[in-house]
Amino acid sequence: MLLGAPLVSLLALPLLALGASTHGAAHSSRHQQIAKRHTGDVQLHKRFSNARWTFYDVGLGACGKWNVQSDFIVALNSAQFGGGYPGPNCFKSITMTYNGKTTQATIMDECPGCPYGGLDLSRGLFRFFAAESVGVIQGEWHFNDGSGGGGSPPPPPPPPPKPQPTTSKWVPPLPPKPTPKPQPTTTWKEPEPETTTSTPKPKPKPTTTSSTSTSAHISTSSSAPPKSSSTPAPAPTLVDQTANLQRMDNVLLGLGGIVLAGAQV
Repeated sequence: MLLGAPLVSLLALPLLALGASTHGAAHSSRHQQIAKRHTGDVQLHKRFSNARWTFYDVGLGACGKWNVQSDFIVALNSAQFGGGYPGPNCFKSITMTYNGKTTQATIMDECPGCPYGGLDLSRGLFRFFAAESVGVIQGEWHFNDGSGGGGSPPPPPPPPPKPQPTTSKWVPPLPPKPTPKPQPTTTWKEPEPETTTSTPKPKPKPTTTSSTSTSAHISTSSSAPPKSSSTPAPAPTLVDQTANLQRMDNVLLGLGGIVLAGAQV
């Protein structure tokens, strides 16, 4: 029994070595398969999956050749068709696959309205894959010469802008502005002093009358009846009294002259 354990150990060593060798070989084989699969994936960038396919009525194409609807030809999108005449991808052969069907076609025209990777097929080629009533199908295709076909896909749309963080910090409102006090308004004005000018009354000039006029006046006054007036006579003033005395003196002097003249006769 004591010899059995070493014997088992000796027999296990070759088996362990064989197992390690087998694991190493399996790891190396799997690495080679991954490398092959990676190499195949590199070619995927030359394939155009989910490409948009439509159909049109063929004729004289942008490559300068005439075709009929039964020809298996396609019009390539403008982004891959390229510039110049004929285009750099004119007359190239492509392989097309849709719904388990595969065939080859030739690039003979340009499709300005097709998206990048899209193709416009002749009616005969489209009917090979589906009925015309379908209208639009999504297929896969690639260039048979292994080229990428030129052109570049449109850039992806820019990412949407990030929402700006909102601050929830409370800001106290500003205090209200004080209202200005109303200023007192004064509408009273001090009256200006009135200036009055009094014009002195002119003094009456003394009147001198001749004796003849005085006597005539007296005779006229004595002969004419006094006029009645409803208005009372004004009170005689000092000037009137002086004039009356002067008249009386003149009358007396006149009478004296008459008397002397009568005496002489």
